[in-house]
Amino acid sequence: MKTLTSFAGLFCLFILMVSCNSGAKDPVQASERLLSPTKWYISEIWVNDALTFSEGKMKPQFGGIEFDRYMESVAFKKEGIFLGYFKDDSKAMTLRWKVNQANVSVGAVDSTAKGGEWTIAPQDVLKGAFTMKTQSTAYDFPRMTKIALKYKTDQ
Repeated sequence: MKTLTSFAGLFCLFILMVSCNSGAKDPVQASERLLSPTKWYISEIWVNDALTFSEGKMKPQFGGIEFDRYMESVAFKKEGIFLGYFKDDSKAMTLRWKVNQANVSVGAVDSTAKGGEWTIAPQDVLKGAFTMKTQSTAYDFPRMTKIALKYKTDQ
């Protein structure tokens, strides 16, 4: 009986830990979580499902795409403004973010511009971390490249 009680206690603790840091339930909750910290910091870059950046360093892949420019930190503002700060550049790149029916998207300020949009699925927005993804042929034409940027906050 003691073993069963111990197992039940551990199981409940596991469920509590998982549920406390689960993804957002919808795009609105995702946007609330994204707005909460003042700034997010890059933690990982994934290219075609391969880890290419972590712990502050690029991890070159044989025959893979390498980035020499990436947004080290980003910020979401209530007015729909997204600020991205590139490594070694103090001036922010300004983009727009918006809540859609299925996700949160980040793209060009000019709404008529096509392409280059990043998406953030609600399940990819945790308390203290999020992942934004895109697919493009711009990095390795004519092949499609999948990119995922993972950000964390220190707040």
